[in-house]
Amino acid sequence: MRIPLPCTYYEGLLLKKLVNVISRTKCECIALSGGIDTSVILLACIIAGLKPRAITVVYRGGVPKDLPYVIHISKLFNVDLDLTILDSNDVLRIKDDIISCIDNELNSHSDGGCIEFRNDVVFYTVLKRAKEIKCSCIYVGSGSDELLLGYNYLLTLPSDEVDSTVRKFVHGRYPELKISECLGVKTIAPFLEPDVVEVLLMISLNCLRSERMLGKEVLRRILESYGLDVIAFRRKTPAEEGSGTKDICRSTYDY
Repeated sequence: MRIPLPCTYYEGLLLKKLVNVISRTKCECIALSGGIDTSVILLACIIAGLKPRAITVVYRGGVPKDLPYVIHISKLFNVDLDLTILDSNDVLRIKDDIISCIDNELNSHSDGGCIEFRNDVVFYTVLKRAKEIKCSCIYVGSGSDELLLGYNYLLTLPSDEVDSTVRKFVHGRYPELKISECLGVKTIAPFLEPDVVEVLLMISLNCLRSERMLGKEVLRRILESYGLDVIAFRRKTPAEEGSGTKDICRSTYDY
């Protein structure tokens, strides 16, 4: 049930819950995109006294929009940045592994699997790298867009339909979590931890979407309060655009 309390209250409570997750899990790595979700998780890590290694993937043949933000926040917090640069040969080499893992789910967008693949190749590469460098576990931002109205269609959804829609995502499909199972990598998604979800489902809608129509307002305000305005005002950037893998293939939705 949504409880109408000041947004500042929820900002403090949510950050506290995220810090608690970090304190009890202590992962050595984080999948860092420089976006709203993983930047808040990294902030929680720093507050908890933890400096995880940041793993980021970019595609040599594309335009990695995330990279400037990743470099900015990793330098700001003085965390090690592990950057993997994919080329077309790398993509072809891991394609079969991704297909064997997610199987029929590859065509989730009914476009022959293009959109799913160019996003999943990022997740796969990050998680495989985490396994290679023997991370005890890795933090991912899964669930934030879904539970905090990060997608455009959730921003315009009638208020009386928000909760019924959002609750479906609590146990929804997250390809990166499926891929982590296939690779045998322990993944922690702080935004999907039960005590965090409990808070997310309480937050007033005006603290999630505002006149800025950017979504995830509560996370943006947390970043703003710590002087991270450069990242706080970023618009939603899918993994395929942030890493540059959107240029791997062409989907019918691109035209």
